[in-house]
Amino acid sequence: MEKRKHRRLYVRNMHIDVSDGIGCCTGTVRDISRVGLCLADMAKRFGKKMDTYTVVATSENRRFKFRVRPRWEQVGTVSKRMGVEIPDPPSQWTEFVVTLEAQRRQ
Repeated sequence: MEKRKHRRLYVRNMHIDVSDGIGCCTGTVRDISRVGLCLADMAKRFGKKMDTYTVVATSENRRFKFRVRPRWEQVGTVSKRMGVEIPDPPSQWTEFVVTLEAQRRQ
């Protein structure tokens, strides 16, 4: 049963740069919501046991930077996928997601 407050939207061509304060990693964004992201294609060993990360998400000519908290992790043989929460999303991010939600309803 889905308990999410905000619906997830699948996205294409959104890339991320993630830092744990020690190292950095690149990956892709699989889906988004107003308060979260699913990060994919990340290095398997990146960010073990960290409480927060800094993420820069890039989609076409738009960039969004925020702090995130990990909520879950799914480790594969080569890479991992991670669900993160955006505790304090910037207004530009919220506007971006709301616009996508409206486009998808049409």
